[in-house]
Amino acid sequence: MALLLAVAALTLGAVACGGDDSSSSDDQTTTEAAMTEETTTSGGGGSASGTLEGETGPGFEIEVKQDGEDAETVKAGSYTLDVEDKSDMHNFRLIGPGMDEEVTDVGFVGEKSVTVTLKPGTYTYQCDPHVASGMKGTFTVT
Repeated sequence: MALLLAVAALTLGAVACGGDDSSSSDDQTTTEAAMTEETTTSGGGGSASGTLEGETGPGFEIEVKQDGEDAETVKAGSYTLDVEDKSDMHNFRLIGPGMDEEVTDVGFVGEKSVTVTLKPGTYTYQCDPHVASGMKGTFTVT
C-alpha cells in the first residue's frame, strides 16, 4: 500500500512539474526580457561618457579614479560611478553642482554603481562620519 502511494505521489509530482515547466519557460523569457529592459534603462544605455571608480575604506581612505588615475579634472557628462565600500563604518557621498548623492551608507559593505550627470564645477566625495578628520577629496568638472 505504501509503495502504491509513493508511486502515485511521484507520478502526480512529475505531471505537475511538466505542466509548470512549459509555462515557467514562457514566464522566464518574459522576465529575462523585462530585466534586460530595466538594466538598459537604469544603466543609461549608451549615454555614459565613461566610468569613475570610487573607493572607501577599509582604513580612513577615500578616493575617486578615472582610468586608474586619481580623478583631478573630469569632463562634464554622464558617468557610471562604481563604488567599492570596504568598511561598515564608512559611507560614500558625492556632492557637487545640483547633486548630493549618498552612494553607500554606513553599515554597507560591497559594491554599488550609479549613473551620475556631472556639470562644470567642483565636486567633493566624502565619508560623512569622518569628513572632519579629512576623509574627503575633490575633483573639478570642466
